[in-house]
Parts: sequence; C-alpha cells; structure tokens
Amino acid sequence: MSTLSLPLDRPLAQVRNGMLCMGLLQGLLALALVHSGLERDWQALVLLLILQPPLFMAMTVTRWRDGRLWAGGAVMAVVVGVMAGGMIWGLRHSPWEDSRVFVCLGVAASLWWFVALPWFQAFMAHGRWRVPYAALFVLAWNNALVLALASLCVQLVWGVLWLWAGLFALVKVEFFVTLFSAQWFVFVVTGLLGGLGLWLARTQQRPIQVMRQTLLALGRLLLPLLAWVLVFFVLALVFTGVEGLWATRFAAVLLMGVLILQIWVVNAVYQDGAAAQAPYARVLRWLVDASLIAMPVLATLACVAIGLRVQQYGWTLERVWAAAAAGVLWLYALGYACAAAHSVRQGAARPWLQWLAPVNQAMSLLVLALLLALQTPVLDGQRISAASQRERLRADPSQATLERLVDLKWRHGPYGAAALDALAQDPGFQTGEARQRLDLARASTTRHVATTEPLPSERVDLATAQERIQTPAGMQRPQPDWWEWWMLQANEHYWARQCLSPGADCVLLSGDWDQDQQIDHLLCKLEDRGNRRCRLSARDAQGQWQDQGTVVWTGAHTAEENRMTRDLLRDGRISAEPQRWPEWHLPHQDAAGHSRPFTGRLTPVH
Repeated sequence: MSTLSLPLDRPLAQVRNGMLCMGLLQGLLALALVHSGLERDWQALVLLLILQPPLFMAMTVTRWRDGRLWAGGAVMAVVVGVMAGGMIWGLRHSPWEDSRVFVCLGVAASLWWFVALPWFQAFMAHGRWRVPYAALFVLAWNNALVLALASLCVQLVWGVLWLWAGLFALVKVEFFVTLFSAQWFVFVVTGLLGGLGLWLARTQQRPIQVMRQTLLALGRLLLPLLAWVLVFFVLALVFTGVEGLWATRFAAVLLMGVLILQIWVVNAVYQDGAAAQAPYARVLRWLVDASLIAMPVLATLACVAIGLRVQQYGWTLERVWAAAAAGVLWLYALGYACAAAHSVRQGAARPWLQWLAPVNQAMSLLVLALLLALQTPVLDGQRISAASQRERLRADPSQATLERLVDLKWRHGPYGAAALDALAQDPGFQTGEARQRLDLARASTTRHVATTEPLPSERVDLATAQERIQTPAGMQRPQPDWWEWWMLQANEHYWARQCLSPGADCVLLSGDWDQDQQIDHLLCKLEDRGNRRCRLSARDAQGQWQDQGTVVWTGAHTAEENRMTRDLLRDGRISAEPQRWPEWHLPHQDAAGHSRPFTGRLTPVH
C-alpha cells in the first residue's frame, strides 16, 4: 500500500483568499454570461473558459505568483478554445443547431482537463515532465476525491440554506425562499461555495487519504470476483458462441463497461507499483493474470459489435465516439494482457505487473491526443458520419427515402449539405423519384420536412395505395369507405401518409377487437426501429371511421425479437385479450370546469 503523500504544500492564507475570489468571480461571470444575449455556441465556449482554466490552476496552486501556474492555465484555455472553435465553426456552417455537439464538447473538454491535470501537478511539484508513476497515481486519485468532497460541501451548504428557507416558509415568511431562489444569489453563493469547498478539500489530506485507501481496499476485494467472471465468461463463449451477443442492442456498451471496471480494480490493486508481489495467494494471482490476458477478447468483441452496427447502418456521431472509446479500451486491454504475460513469465522474482505503469502513462497521453482529434476535423464525427451515409445512399439510391436524405442534411453539421450536393452529381440521382426526393431535401427549411411535406410522387391514387398495403391471408380487406377515410388522413397526417411511399412495407390487420360487432383495422409499418407502432381505427357511434390512437408493441428489445414481431404482424397472427377488470374513475373537474376524473387501474400480482 502506497503511503506517498500529496506532493503539494497545503494552500496558504493567500491561496485560500485567491480561491474564494476565484469562485466569486466565476459566479459573477457566469451570471453575466446568462444575461449577455450571446448565442448558444459562444455561451458554451465562454462558460468552459470561465470554469476549466481557473479550476485547472486552483487544483494545482501553492502560490499564485508562479509563472508556470499561469502558463498551465493559458494552455488549458487554448485547448478549450481549439475544441470549442471547431464546434462553433461547424454550427456556423450548419443548417441546424445539433445539441449533440455540445454534449461532445463538454465530455471531451472535461476528460482532457482531468487526464492532463495530474501531469501538470506533477510537473509543478518536481520541475520536470518525467515524473515517477507513483506521483501520477496519487494525484489522479486525489483529484477525483477532492472534486467529490468539494461538490459534497456545496450541496450540503445549499441543503442547509433550503432547510432554512423551508422552516420560515412554514410560518408564512417567504422572504428567504425568494432570496435563495434569486438567480444572482444562486450564482454568487455557488461560486463562493465552490471556492471554499475546493480549499477545504485540498487542505484535508488525511480524510482524502482515508477515502482513497478505502476505495483501493474495495478494489482489492472486487478484483478476484471480477477476474473469475471474466475468465469463465470467455470460456463459456467457446461453447455458446457469440451469436447471442450480436442479437442484443447493448453488447458493446456492456463489454466496455466491464473493461472499464476491470481497469479500475486492477489499478486499485496495483496502486503505485511499489509492491514487490501481488497481494494475493498464488491461485488468485493466476486467476487475476488469466483475466488480464482474456481482456483483449472482450475488447475485440466490443469492437466487432460496433463494427457490425456500422456495417448495417453506417457511421453516426455516436458510433464514432463509441469506436474511439472501444479502440482505447482495446489498447488498454492489449497492454494489460502483455503486462500479465510478462509477469507470469518472470515469476515471483520480479515485481507484479511491472509493465502496467508505462502502459497507463502512454495511454493517458494517447487519450489526450484522441480527445483533441475528436473535436477537430481530424476525427470529426459529423464529417465521418456524413461521408458514410452519403456512400451508403450512393451505393443504393432506392434506399434514399426523403427521411434519410433530410436526416443527412440536418444531422451531420456542415458536411450534410455538401453530401447532398455530392449526391446530386451522382448518376443514380439524376432522374426519377430519387432526384425528386433529393431536390426536396436540399430545399428543405426544416428537419421535419419528411413528416410535413410529401413528395408529389407520393400522391398516389387509391388503386395504387391498395396495392401497396398488404392484408394477411384470411383477414378481411377494408370497406371502400375506410380507404376513402384513410386517403383523407394521408393528406394531413404522417402516420397515414408513410405507407404511400414506394417501397413502404405496411400491413393492415382486421378484427373485431372491442366486441362491438364492427370490424376494426390496425395499420402497421414494418420497420426495425425500436418498439414497433401500429395505428388503430374504428367506427364511432355514428358509423364514421375515427383514429383511435397508437398501439405500441413492447418487449421486443433485441433485433431478433424485433424481426419476430414484424413476421407475426405480416402473417396476421394477432389476438386480443379482454380485460376482466375495468378502469375506475373518481369524478373531478379542473379549474376551467372540464371533466378530469382520477383514474385507477389494476396492477396484476406477479
């Protein structure tokens, strides 16, 4: 167990006062930003500049008059500027402000901040960039705990303040509720509390050490159990195969989660690498080494799972980030497997997992470079996804529905419109319906055009519509008045119009499901997109057709189950189970006098 203490002096009074002033200034600047009227992309940049560079310095400072400290803050500001600059440029040339890019920016900047911080702190403490791994280990763990303790301090004080306001509100004194919820008060007090909490956390080294040792001890207990699970899971794959993994929709996420947990518990046991031997008996050490050697198998399966989704549906912004994460975890797994193999070959004569420290150091630098690349044109997810979707549509123009073309324009940043322009030069999009859909997508002024503006070619006659909508064998075709009603609905509602487009796969089911001696109809579009939805129509009391709402088929979580529901609907294998118990109502009217009864439904006992 490492006993290395934090290689930073306890902040002096000047440092404490500087942290409090910094927190107050951050709160005031954030308040000014809210009322600045800046556009959302510029607000994101300014907010990151307000928060991250000062916090980068506050986590490191031992004295404010240190040029290296301010240089570090300037570097952090440049990194934020580069990351946010790419986002701002993309939004300035995009037809729509995609909120996903803000999430990507926040994740990338925060991870870069956290990974780079221990390196900068160690440099400040040792005066050089080549620092002992033990220092990086302690700093990284302490940073996480300091932030957690500072956050807890802010939350506790706010809890006390709201308890204060609540007590006075009981006696009809609303002054404190109004004061504590005022925007200026929230920003100023939160900034002050953040600075105070950070100072308290950085000065309480003993509690930080105790929490760190507790977490490390927990990791030491978890590692043998997790190693057992990993080894036997890999062995089970030999007999079960991997088809079950591909049938799920979350295999990659689950496998990467297991790998992240394995990396955490291994580092909790390895710590700073000072221990001469593994803290386990020989059998448990073999088990742990075997689990490390098996890590590349799980990492490869995660990469293959993402690759299969890309092969089926092409790249998206989310899949680019998922692939980057899977690639990093694969390299981690390979490095840990090599460290374990080397440790087994060296035996007990050498320190356990001797290569783990250089693997962690190299991977942290790679992560910093990768995060920068993901926020610049080098690995821009929107650029990659736009090129991927463009090539998929170019390879098969018959799949270029209006919805997909509009999605290409509006959800791929500045590269979507350019992708549509490139398709306009492709021979497959020069004539026919493909060209009409492409022109409509290029001229679209809203990303919802696919649900509001049908193509002229989609305005088909009744006979063509009846040919495109299939009815399972043995089920009754609708009466002519239903078709006339449905064609009227198609002029106003997308749920009806979606079955008019060429190539639409729709089925119409019929049955007397409410036992009123009248035939009801269920119109379903058979697409593999999450829970399948159908539209129910029935006659009202006057004998007129009326839209009853949407039927959602739940329980189909995997791709195989989704295909099963599609085939069952296509074959008309549907039944209705009447409910024995009704829905109970308690009479109630709202303030406007409208009837809004309270409803009660029976929840079956399982």
